[in-house]
Amino acid sequence: MDIKGKDPSAAELNWRNKPRRQFTAAERMAMVKECLAPGASVAEVAQRNRVNANMLFNWKRRHERGQLPAPATSSTALVPVRVVKGKRKPAKRARVGRAQAKPAGAIELEIAGARIFLHGAVSEANLAVVLRALMRR
Repeated sequence: MDIKGKDPSAAELNWRNKPRRQFTAAERMAMVKECLAPGASVAEVAQRNRVNANMLFNWKRRHERGQLPAPATSSTALVPVRVVKGKRKPAKRARVGRAQAKPAGAIELEIAGARIFLHGAVSEANLAVVLRALMRR
């Protein structure tokens, strides 16, 4: 029966004893952008960042499909807004005994290559959800 003590330095080198590294969304996006540069090699970027090349290919593919989470920003993104004066139709007078018409409005947004037309009353909460989704594209 062999009663040898284990070498403590061998246990330190074993990858199974270490917790998995976790990368933030910003780190992932930075590595993916390096890969997207002209003439860049995914394998070289992976070696430089000590990441498995298959994992980096996966992040790149998810980014191309729009599935890679965008990095969290500490500041609120501002969207440029342009106010355009247009011809307004005169409001119709409501007759007595009929329901009052709701005031109509129109908003046109162009964000990330998408154009949105909003007519009538718009819920601020719903508009915020749509804008956040478009800014992630």
